[in-house]
Amino acid sequence: MAQNGRLPANDLAPIPGGRLRRDAAASWLRLRQKIGKETGTWICPTSTRTAYRTLAEQRYFWDLYTSGRGNLAARPGTSNHGWGVTVDVPTPAMRKAIDRYGAEYGWAKRWSDAPSEWWHLKYDPAHDRHKGEHVRPRKPDVAYLTDDEQRARRVLLRERRVAKKNGGWDKVDASHLERASAAKAQLRKQARLIRQAAKKDGWTKNHRRERYDAIRMLLT
Repeated sequence: MAQNGRLPANDLAPIPGGRLRRDAAASWLRLRQKIGKETGTWICPTSTRTAYRTLAEQRYFWDLYTSGRGNLAARPGTSNHGWGVTVDVPTPAMRKAIDRYGAEYGWAKRWSDAPSEWWHLKYDPAHDRHKGEHVRPRKPDVAYLTDDEQRARRVLLRERRVAKKNGGWDKVDASHLERASAAKAQLRKQARLIRQAAKKDGWTKNHRRERYDAIRMLLT
């Protein structure tokens, strides 16, 4: 039997910036695409620990709260974050967009379990009118890449085209593979730096989520 904060990995699904229970994740992604298309705002959690939260992570927030150094937090083992149905968002603009579009997807402030916290939202599957609809994956937007990231991307794509046109890496001069490998190494380093920075102050700053997704797509 699943326990709060100890959900099996196959009960969870990824969303940009975190994980949720599978039905909540599917609903969140549908709502995210709706809001993004209508407003240009792409909703996300404040951090990887503010969607689904493990029991250990909940203890961390509980300790902050009880010591007077953090926001209100549920006792470990009782938080809806531990069930994977709750998201904390980083900006009032995201909350406003969710309040505008979210009710028919099962996300609305009137179902919140923490009404005093504007950033806290809870999924109610009973009100999700779009359950079962297909979510078409959104192609990562390379426009947010920095100049250095764009340069590495162009090098990698150019060298891949050369290799493909000529029948593979073993059919072209070794310098092509060397340049491609160097570009990939640079992009891997950038992805690592973005992930480290996001752990400190969130995925929305400097378009980290968009950049990270675009880089990961290049590396697959």
